[in-house]
Amino acid sequence: MAWATAGVQTNPATDAILADSGALATGVTEATVILGASVACICTIEQRNAANSANVNTQVIAVAANAVEQITLPGVNLAASERIRLRLNVGVTGSVQASVFTF
Repeated sequence: MAWATAGVQTNPATDAILADSGALATGVTEATVILGASVACICTIEQRNAANSANVNTQVIAVAANAVEQITLPGVNLAASERIRLRLNVGVTGSVQASVFTF
């Protein structure tokens, strides 16, 4: 299992990367994403291509103020060097942290 996070971000801007798995091996994997914040916010879970220049798949995850959400993505089919990351949709005033666990 690998755990990736950018740590607690205070007042992150629009499109801030909250977690990035880095390049992953080819194959089918499971990923778990955790998002917590002191304010309501919306992030996008992104499966990125090997060049990290475009999204292969996306899923929105939203969290209420002072809450934590967890999503498990079973059976993610990865090509060589693709990655999973969380991107903040709109900047917020508050604290946000996201993590990506890959198995």
